[in-house]
Amino acid sequence: MKVSKYVIPLVVCLCLGLCIPFHITSAKDNTTHALESISYIQTSLGTSYAIDKDGTTWTWGVGRNSGTGDNYVHVSPLSFTTPTASFKMFAPGTDVYTSAVTKEGLVYTWGVDDPSGQKTSSPVQVQGLKDIATTATGTHHFLALDNNGQVWGWGDNTEGQLDKSKVNTTPFYNTPVHLSGLDEVKSINASDNYSIALKKDGTLWGWGSVSSPSISPTLLIGGKQIVSATMSYGKVIAVNKNGKVLYWDLTSGMHAPKTYTLKLPVTSTDNGSAGVIYAITTNGSVWEIDRQSNPPVITQVKGLQKIVQISSGNSFTLALDQNGTVHSWGINSAGQLGIGSPFASDGTPTPVIVQKPITVQLNKTELRMPNLPFLKQSAVYVPVRGLFEKMNATVIWDRKNKNNVSITSGTTSIHLTKGKNTAIVNGKNIPLSSPPQYANESIFIPLRFISETIGAHVNWDSTNYTVSIDTSNDHH
Repeated sequence: MKVSKYVIPLVVCLCLGLCIPFHITSAKDNTTHALESISYIQTSLGTSYAIDKDGTTWTWGVGRNSGTGDNYVHVSPLSFTTPTASFKMFAPGTDVYTSAVTKEGLVYTWGVDDPSGQKTSSPVQVQGLKDIATTATGTHHFLALDNNGQVWGWGDNTEGQLDKSKVNTTPFYNTPVHLSGLDEVKSINASDNYSIALKKDGTLWGWGSVSSPSISPTLLIGGKQIVSATMSYGKVIAVNKNGKVLYWDLTSGMHAPKTYTLKLPVTSTDNGSAGVIYAITTNGSVWEIDRQSNPPVITQVKGLQKIVQISSGNSFTLALDQNGTVHSWGINSAGQLGIGSPFASDGTPTPVIVQKPITVQLNKTELRMPNLPFLKQSAVYVPVRGLFEKMNATVIWDRKNKNNVSITSGTTSIHLTKGKNTAIVNGKNIPLSSPPQYANESIFIPLRFISETIGAHVNWDSTNYTVSIDTSNDHH
């Protein structure tokens, strides 16, 4: 493919200090390169979201469902940019649907079918909703709670997850409708074909696939004096006014909840994977409740202090501390831990710190690339795809075998092979300090190679995590 307008002079001008080996940063390590000033976190099946105090949204993990409009895996946080919206919360569903609310109280969704039958990959505003406080997303239905405590819904209604009285007459709502019988609501949640609402009087109500003869929302057995509630795959976890954790499995019918008592009162919870409940206590510590064991085993998650929010995706978890730092643990097969490495797919069972991304500036202009640079074995790697598209070079890579890449710039021809410590430059073998790597459908090459072989002026600012590349003729 042909890459744009800049001229790459064949001049060697090295200015690098690449002495930072990649490693997973534990919660005990310094947080010099941590994603900072975060005030909100959320997870979906394989995607993570964070909003900082300046209102910038960050996302990492599976790009296909993230709303960024691309299909890449984001191993580092990527700023989430929409031309018209600044989000304050996200509500991923149990499939690919996601909803979000802006600071102005407007609602956007993505992952849903557009009029042509294609899944929307970028946020699309939902018409007819305003002054919305929060949303909830099931498998194929949405809920919205306005600032007056009224609930609205749209999407699939085949199980009564919107209005049980109209399952036969209205199995699907294309536009939001007001849901009756749900006044003075404090919070909402949805999962699969289930919906729940917590009212301001502390009562917890469920509908949809909830086993009940009533066509109206049903009060959950024991669902009184509740202060917060979450739900995942029909499993409801709540905290009552005494700081105890309550658990309902709505998939097995309507039953009284199980109750868990910790050493300190619990302030909030989330449903983890493999039968685990995560709970934050009043001192900011995080506890793991194994509800499948008998009696239940309750253990503290080490390395976490002063935690204010927790959110679990599919086999991974995020925790936000009061300093605005995000901690993550679990699997990292799609970059959902945000640690900046496409190779640490196994993840970690102990919390690590989400890292800010390495940014790239080309001729003093910051480049936005879905595949971000990463550090590995004392070398900064940059993607051929995305970077060389902005430079005057022709790049051809072997898409089938994903091993080889050729770069042509002027009279210079370069051939690279994944994992090989030698490059062929104009027919001559040139040793490489670090071999090219393949990750996320792209070939990554050592940053040093750009300077030593192509000749651009390159600088690695380890303090600000910034790569600067200058291809102008007056850089030396």
